[in-house]
Amino acid sequence: MHNIEEVIVGFEGVSQAIMAEQALTEHGLQVRVMPMPASIRAGCGFCLRFLPEDLTKAAAFLAERGLPIKEAWVKSPDAKSYRKVGIDGNG
Repeated sequence: MHNIEEVIVGFEGVSQAIMAEQALTEHGLQVRVMPMPASIRAGCGFCLRFLPEDLTKAAAFLAERGLPIKEAWVKSPDAKSYRKVGIDGNG
């Protein structure tokens, strides 16, 4: 994931984030659990990071497994901030 553009999603609990990471990895997506950026105050303090083009697929897959994504953010082109986006990938 060396691409500057990335999407992060938050969860209510760390266990949800870890279960989501495992499910998405098994589903073939590149994903990583990481601390939520300091500029975003949401969820449990941890988030999943993956490619923006995977957001819609990841959201649908996780919702089917009882791990719905409630909020998502895309890193800005300058890599200094994030903007909230809809779960379908649109702002």
